Amino acid sequence: METEIDYKKIFDAYPVKVELLPDNMNQRNCPILNKVIQTGMDMFVKNKLEHTCESCSIKEFFQTDTFMIKAIFQERKVVGVLVAAALEGYESWLIENENELEVRLDFCREWICNTLENNQLRHTNHSILEEVNGIFSFIEEPVLIVGLDGTIHNVSNRVCLEFNKVRSVLIGENISDILSQDDWKKMKTSKKQQEWKISCLLPSGKLKAFTAMVKPLLADGIFVSYLIRLTPIKDLKKKISEQRVLYSFHDIKGTSDPIQNVVDIAKRIAPSDTTVIVRGESGTGKEVFAQAIHQASYRKDGPFIPLNCAAIPESLLESELFGHVKGAFTGATSDKAGRFELADGGTIFLDEIGDLPFPLQAKLLRVVQERKIERVGDTKSTPVNVRIITATHRNLEDLVARGDFREDLYYRLNVIPILIPPIRERREDIPILIDFYLNKFSKEQFRSPKRISPEVFERLLAYSWPGNIRELQNVVYHFVQLEIGELVTVESLPEYLRTKAKIGAVNDDENPLLRRTDRNLDEKERIIELLDQYGRGTAAKKKVAIHLNISLPTLYRKINKYKIK
Repeated sequence: METEIDYKKIFDAYPVKVELLPDNMNQRNCPILNKVIQTGMDMFVKNKLEHTCESCSIKEFFQTDTFMIKAIFQERKVVGVLVAAALEGYESWLIENENELEVRLDFCREWICNTLENNQLRHTNHSILEEVNGIFSFIEEPVLIVGLDGTIHNVSNRVCLEFNKVRSVLIGENISDILSQDDWKKMKTSKKQQEWKISCLLPSGKLKAFTAMVKPLLADGIFVSYLIRLTPIKDLKKKISEQRVLYSFHDIKGTSDPIQNVVDIAKRIAPSDTTVIVRGESGTGKEVFAQAIHQASYRKDGPFIPLNCAAIPESLLESELFGHVKGAFTGATSDKAGRFELADGGTIFLDEIGDLPFPLQAKLLRVVQERKIERVGDTKSTPVNVRIITATHRNLEDLVARGDFREDLYYRLNVIPILIPPIRERREDIPILIDFYLNKFSKEQFRSPKRISPEVFERLLAYSWPGNIRELQNVVYHFVQLEIGELVTVESLPEYLRTKAKIGAVNDDENPLLRRTDRNLDEKERIIELLDQYGRGTAAKKKVAIHLNISLPTLYRKINKYKIK
């Protein structure tokens, strides 16, 4: 283990002695160090005698019985240990200042690990370059490495086939020989991975449309070249259709009645081609349900194409949905398939459907009714075989009443409504969700799962979770990353969860998300949500009345008052 870091200077102001010891040192008489090296776990030893360490082969380094040990990693393996021992007479100081010293040791360890990694990268750079050259001969896609001046440094065999040239001819040529100067100037502006639509000149003299995924390559923080992957436009639909969704019903965690009832409904309607609308507050996992429904349908081998209607500017949304033809507008240099065409044979998921601009609602209604689309600028219709799943956190009934959402489109989409309950209505699932994400994030970060203190657990159970599962994920990730010890304490929680005034017992009157059901303004929305969840039969309405803590006749009066259908 080699490092040029003068790490001891970091501890000049502390009454401790710090040593960096390699893992191959003779530690037969030191079970403490052996345990750290074998497990990678940090240790704080206050008295070596308590650890059956009466004789020790590292006495020459440390004369006290109080010290901290940190494992040093390289490529996920322990290659040494960083030991900080109290100087003689300063054992109590080390114990009293444990936290301050541990932070300094963690910083030093990270510094050493980064230096070791950089050294290893420099040593292996030459061999990696040779391996890259070998890999390029096996890559099936058209991939190039191009220098800042446009010189082609390497190409895959597919590039040679596309442009009918041998590798020895292409390597050394300028990229402008196969694409326009304007396209190259545009691609050179990429400071991060970005996709461009370009046209390349074939030996036949014809132009061929590609999408170019451009990734700048850096060395020591400086741009040195570009990795470019070309995909013929006609192959794009095939590539997307080969993608697989991430979630199934198995990924929906929870055993409470509210979530299980929704899962049962979703499973029953999944095999059909029925149009589904998934409703629920932000962060409840609407896209997870949409993907799970797709996975359980006969369309599971087809594409799942999502589109967030609120995330794309209105001027571009029509083209994204339905595609466009060359020349339809400025910048339309080639034909482009929209999301509906890409979803042909599979499922299209339109998230935040309540934010769809009113002018596009009429065009979407025609697609829902006829399963035909017209590209922007085109005069002919193209049939599409898709299942439509939509989602929203907004009250569509209010939008219809205000004239912001077409009533006919609402009834076309609201065939099978699925209402996902918020976390506060399935509170018994919180421990299951915390445990799941705790193990998931710990595994991703190569850490042992932590234990949660009773006080933290109480706070997490009592919190109202306005951001639902998305917020819970963030909180768990927060303390997985920041908690140094094995026990998650209140100090490892985000600031807003540390303030007792914001937590406390769950009380509908104190929870703004629950309090809204007492307001006449939102009462109609709440009744509609519950009717969508339980149904509109007499037995279902009894459940709604019980949920709202009102009598059944009162519920009927409110339904008539708000003209709820």
